[in-house]
Amino acid sequence: MGPAPPTGMLRMRPVTGIRTHGTGWMGWNKAEIALWPDATQRKRRLLQRMPATRTKEPPFALLCFGFVICGIVTVLPGPLLPVLAERWGLRDVQSGTFFVAEFAASMVAAILSPRRMRWSLPRGYALLTVGVLTLAIAARTMLPSLANDVALGGFTLIGLGIGLSVTATNLLVGKAPEGIRAQRLSTVNLWWGIGAVACPWLVAGAEHVTDLRLFLALIAFCSVLMFILMLPLREEGRQLARRRIRGADLWVLVYFAVLLFLYVGVENTVGGWIATYANRFSGMTLPSSSLMVSVFWLALLGGRAAGTMALRRLSERAVLAFSLGLSLVAVTMLITPRSAAAMVAAVAIAGFGFGPVFPLGVSRLLGRVSDDRNTGWVFATCAGGGAVLPWLTGLFSTQTGSLRISFAVPAVALAVILLLALGENAVLPAPEEEAAGQRML
Repeated sequence: MGPAPPTGMLRMRPVTGIRTHGTGWMGWNKAEIALWPDATQRKRRLLQRMPATRTKEPPFALLCFGFVICGIVTVLPGPLLPVLAERWGLRDVQSGTFFVAEFAASMVAAILSPRRMRWSLPRGYALLTVGVLTLAIAARTMLPSLANDVALGGFTLIGLGIGLSVTATNLLVGKAPEGIRAQRLSTVNLWWGIGAVACPWLVAGAEHVTDLRLFLALIAFCSVLMFILMLPLREEGRQLARRRIRGADLWVLVYFAVLLFLYVGVENTVGGWIATYANRFSGMTLPSSSLMVSVFWLALLGGRAAGTMALRRLSERAVLAFSLGLSLVAVTMLITPRSAAAMVAAVAIAGFGFGPVFPLGVSRLLGRVSDDRNTGWVFATCAGGGAVLPWLTGLFSTQTGSLRISFAVPAVALAVILLLALGENAVLPAPEEEAAGQRML
């Protein structure tokens, strides 16, 4: 439930879901909010979040279904790497270029997405469809050099689709009231985790029947379905002009850009390289090592669900700090594994700790900025982290001859993220929620 209206004002029917057909997120319409005699900061923020005209908003359930697909294609390089490397004779630094292609393209698309969020959704799923079908063509190609180039193009298209659809979805869901924003973002990203968990199992199953094309065709079909369902939702009302970034907002955006850059890079480094790691250091077969990716994402899924429940009793900062500390310990364990069982435990603990971090980071970002349309480059920076840190880990592995030692890259990055999370309130200016009488914990 939202906060009570100012004295003398009648409370309208609360708004549920993510529909904003002329009625504010907090349950009041524009006419009522405009008459409020006080709470100027809060009034301006609510009016800004309301569309100027009636717009079509995607149903929350549809956004969750789309995030399942996004989760699958985001982690796709991880379980595919051992298969493609063995088939085409790729070195680690060459395999790392698939990460670069996908997440660099995602970075570009994320910059464009906030300008027209609802238009970005069907375009994003269209690009995902074409990208996945391109990968299917590469899987059929027998010439390694040609197949590598085609696969690189496929991952680039997938990255563009991820950047448009994931950014637009997070921003639309992030328009929820401050009191439930973090929980809603955690819920929609929980479904992303479901897709991420399903991906390695699908890849392993496809490898078992020696046909990756069936798996890729299934993903392409779901992407086409999302594209068709999103087409009627493209219409947008007339948008207010985007305001110039204020000095305080700029500092907030830079701060969270660094934090989320490092976090997405760490998450994709562990999720992307863990199958290769397990294959080299525990003697697992390729299908079995691919399932280690599933262990990681299943643990992340459990952590995200646990984080959503923990937010009912604990503050966002408390959940965030505990999650990061747990993840740091687990990733450090991967640098010096003592046994296969210890490796599996470290992977599971790392995934569990990662679960709540991204949605909480996005929630705290959106709670501090005055105009979320200025956040596109922050999401682009996230994609940059997903490209740079996995590639850097592969580069260190090639030069040192040890993928195990190269896991120091995500460990150091996690230590920096933890310091940023702990110092947020001390370094950043007070958020607008606090100015309106709501302390941001």
